[in-house]
Amino acid sequence: MAKLTGLSEFLRTIRQGLEQTEQTARAEAQNGDCARKRKNHVSKPLQTETSKTLSVFEESPNNWQENYLERLPSEIILKILSSLDASSLFNISFVNKRFHDLANSNALWSVLYASEIEKKKWRPRVSVAEGVRSTHVEGKPVGYWKKMLLKEMAGYKDTMWKTELKHKNPHTGMPALTEEVLRRLHIQWEITLTFRNGRESVYKQTHTFFEDSSVTVFWSNGYWPLMHNLDSLKLHGIMCRPVGAPGDKPRWRSLICKTATDKSVYWVFLGYDRLVKLLQFGKIIIGVWRGNWRIAFIMINLHFHKLIEKSLLGSRFCPYIPTEDNAVDPDCVRHGYTLHIVLHNPVRRIMCQRFSPLYTSRVGLQGEYVQLNAVDFSDPSEHMPVVRICLPWQAEGLKGSVERCCMMTLTVLDEAQRPFWCVSSPVKMSSNPRVVDVEYEGEQFNILYEDAEGKVKMTFVWMEEFQHYFLVQLFTVFSVAKVKKHFWG
Repeated sequence: MAKLTGLSEFLRTIRQGLEQTEQTARAEAQNGDCARKRKNHVSKPLQTETSKTLSVFEESPNNWQENYLERLPSEIILKILSSLDASSLFNISFVNKRFHDLANSNALWSVLYASEIEKKKWRPRVSVAEGVRSTHVEGKPVGYWKKMLLKEMAGYKDTMWKTELKHKNPHTGMPALTEEVLRRLHIQWEITLTFRNGRESVYKQTHTFFEDSSVTVFWSNGYWPLMHNLDSLKLHGIMCRPVGAPGDKPRWRSLICKTATDKSVYWVFLGYDRLVKLLQFGKIIIGVWRGNWRIAFIMINLHFHKLIEKSLLGSRFCPYIPTEDNAVDPDCVRHGYTLHIVLHNPVRRIMCQRFSPLYTSRVGLQGEYVQLNAVDFSDPSEHMPVVRICLPWQAEGLKGSVERCCMMTLTVLDEAQRPFWCVSSPVKMSSNPRVVDVEYEGEQFNILYEDAEGKVKMTFVWMEEFQHYFLVQLFTVFSVAKVKKHFWG
């Protein structure tokens, strides 16, 4: 049997076969009816004779317009499905409930899994197919072999890139070849907007900006809807085909995050210029045109920590959940930490500093928190100048810049240089009264970030005569419970 590679060819073949069979049955019914008429000279309704003749289908001509596929036994459908590739078999499972059950048969997916494994040139020359066939295929849970195959296909050359990610950047503590691996695997990111009526629209990334420990992704091309028509937003990692590669198979999608965008969701107003307003939903920035609230662009900053795994190893509906790499030393107070922080925007780096070693001190009424002080406001030798903080944008041939907001990428490493806390998020500067007593004269601004794992605070002083900010305070705070969980597990 020739290899069927598409759903349309599969359905068309079944329909043609059934129509040919029914035409033959109808001709036989008509011939039998005419013979009986000549012999008995009795006029009988054609429908009665037809119902006796079509014993195979047990259907009358009035039902010939019904679903052809419902008449086929499951064994025949399984035989036909065994000629499909993994992509077509996956898609046909969405036709109806019967096809969903048949297309998820372990017998079908175990054969495809064995075939996929045998293609791997780097594996030992042992027939994996024989091993799969010799096991109790149907004894596994439904969908077991399907999951194994999709994981194998999604983790293309996984041993190679996992080995490459073991080489760490001594400055950031992140994998040094993350950008190279992302480009070699052709990993990109897509935004899916879900409207209130259930319709979805997908947008491909416009450009990216790589830093040492993160990547900022920007979407601006296409026709964007009004904000009040949206219900939610999803970010997927996808593995694209290389340029010029043949085939039109659907691309694997791995959910990274999902956030609601309706009015009931808490969001943060970051700032504005004369053309756009910036709204923050979780870690995602949405720029809307002033006046009509139509989306102009979307951007997000993704931390390198487990980014490739999150972009490849999740599914369309469930994100990848990384495993914790806990240390073994239980002393949670005397460890020396490293803090690496970068302030940047989609165009350039604003500030990059590394502080090490840092030691914790207990804070809080009951000592339930620990604090890392990187820049002390009482020590002028630790203060440092910072250039203008802003977030430039470009969309639909227009461009601008929103002042006093940017992206922050923060990495806290333990003494073994393992990630302890990783943050990539938009932040904004808030003007406050002079709460920090320093020798500089100028307006003070704070950058505050807080989530369930920790808090960051930065204090700046604007020096008008130099047209620069000065960073005069930087510290992070964590709960003692987080520290114990990291070191004790």
